[in-house]
Amino acid sequence: MIREAYTAMLREKDLSKITVTDIVKRADINRATFYAHYPDVRGVTEEIENEIIAKMLGMLKEFEFTDFFRNPAPLLLELSRSLEEDAEFYRILIKANGSEIFMEKLKKCFTDYMLNDSDIPEDMRHSKMVRLRVCYFAGGIVNLYKQWFRGDLDCSLNDIAMEVSKLLQLEAGELF
Repeated sequence: MIREAYTAMLREKDLSKITVTDIVKRADINRATFYAHYPDVRGVTEEIENEIIAKMLGMLKEFEFTDFFRNPAPLLLELSRSLEEDAEFYRILIKANGSEIFMEKLKKCFTDYMLNDSDIPEDMRHSKMVRLRVCYFAGGIVNLYKQWFRGDLDCSLNDIAMEVSKLLQLEAGELF
């Protein structure tokens, strides 16, 4: 109930203006119930962000690094499918003020995972050029999805997945 009320409030006001009072009124609960689950409004936000990141990490763990760069389409199409399942929620979350912090967390999560993957040869893991490329692509991928959810791109999530897949495959030729 708390999360549903929080999400509904995001449709109506900026994240920074949502209060515990707003949430408890919308959820029809008392403040003690809210505080039994969350320390503050930011706690609700962080829990949702952490769940999204955990879901993304779960998808990443299904794919090996070398397989991802040789054929990134399966992972990117799975990501697109997952995002489409709850597209309205992600659209609201990304349009909310303060979403840039979450976008940075996603980029860091993705780059850290890729750079620490045990499938990456040790010499590549410490290469400045590999780090640069992984950071570049992580930022680009997150930005493309963000632009799509904001309505700035006239294409499907599958179109994004396939175009990014082509770019990553070109890059893989230089890495391996």
